[in-house]
Amino acid sequence: MKTIYHMKPLYKAFIWGGRKIIDRYHLDTNLDNVGIMYHVIAIPGKLDCLVQETGEPLSEFFKKHRGLFTCRAEFFPVRMATTCGESKMSYHLHPGNDYAIPHEGMQGKVSGSVVMEESEMLSEKLFGNQVRSLEEFKQKIADKDWDGLFQMIKLKQGDFLHTPAGVIHGGRGGGKMTMTFSTNSDITYRFYDFDRNDPNRRLHLEQVYACINIPEVPLESIHPLPRAVDGVTILDYYDCAGEYTAQCLKLDGLGRYERKEFYFLFCSDGHGKVGDTVIAEGSTVFVPAGYGALELRGTMRLYLISYRDAE
Repeated sequence: MKTIYHMKPLYKAFIWGGRKIIDRYHLDTNLDNVGIMYHVIAIPGKLDCLVQETGEPLSEFFKKHRGLFTCRAEFFPVRMATTCGESKMSYHLHPGNDYAIPHEGMQGKVSGSVVMEESEMLSEKLFGNQVRSLEEFKQKIADKDWDGLFQMIKLKQGDFLHTPAGVIHGGRGGGKMTMTFSTNSDITYRFYDFDRNDPNRRLHLEQVYACINIPEVPLESIHPLPRAVDGVTILDYYDCAGEYTAQCLKLDGLGRYERKEFYFLFCSDGHGKVGDTVIAEGSTVFVPAGYGALELRGTMRLYLISYRDAE
């Protein structure tokens, strides 16, 4: 019999977090704020979601049940989370594999995000640099010349923005919930944190200098066009072998969805059934590789993360 598994989420407070995620999903937590709600993450001993049916951390579940994943990745490859910055976030970047693996013993991080509340509003994001040398970059930091340092990306809600490794970025707060998809990593190198001097949030200037992209890589957002397949409206955000695959599935009634790789589904809105399994707002399920056509029933919005091997 084919089994669909439930994931137990993890919640983490941040200096820039608030109560919006707690109130939106009626979280049972003693935390005063939640900045990130992790739906899928597997970092042993640190952040490791539990598989409810087996009681195993996801990292162990991945090791013991490789037939459910059928991928060549040595470590669990992907992560998915809801993030909400209700005050200013640091200016930072994430390293790639070439730096992270030898220095941190963990894979690097590439990621992408989409604002979950859809509207026609435009916003701007600090994203990427416009310097020509490392020396210029260091001087911009010393002078706190953020206008001269950062590029600005214009976004319409519903746009997806992919963040390659080495891209500097930061959040201005505002309380917008975003769905974030990424490789399974938790490495952040900060170069400015609004002079908060929090000993738990140290700066990593030398690491930033080693990892920043100079010159910057091409950066742009996408606004995916919906496509209808077997009763499901699909938004395709990102698909790169060896990194991650991200989609949004919208359903109002009955539909079918199929992919050969394993995938996780987070229900952000509504409720229904995934196969014979009930899914509701705030819950996440795991569908093993080779599951076949999956019947979806209900009115709901599902965010999906998956992975396929690089050739």
